[in-house]
Amino acid sequence: MDADLAAEKLRLARATAEKVETANAKLRGELIPAAEVEREWATVLRGVRAAMLAVPSRVAQTAGHLTPHDINAIDREVRDALEEAAHD
Repeated sequence: MDADLAAEKLRLARATAEKVETANAKLRGELIPAAEVEREWATVLRGVRAAMLAVPSRVAQTAGHLTPHDINAIDREVRDALEEAAHD
């Protein structure tokens, strides 16, 4: 019984210490709410997506020897890669 009580006190002390450490980390700005991180990453990834979707038209402008079929093939590959990345 005494061993159980000691183990429970130790568990409580550790939990309390972890709670204090977490609170201190938040105050120091070392922890960021998950929703905020998610919003930031969503913004970054929207920018990456837009840049990738612009690749075919930029290639068409700079590589005039490519046919519309070539540009469509590049566009399809970019879109397929983005779709694949979205599902991984």
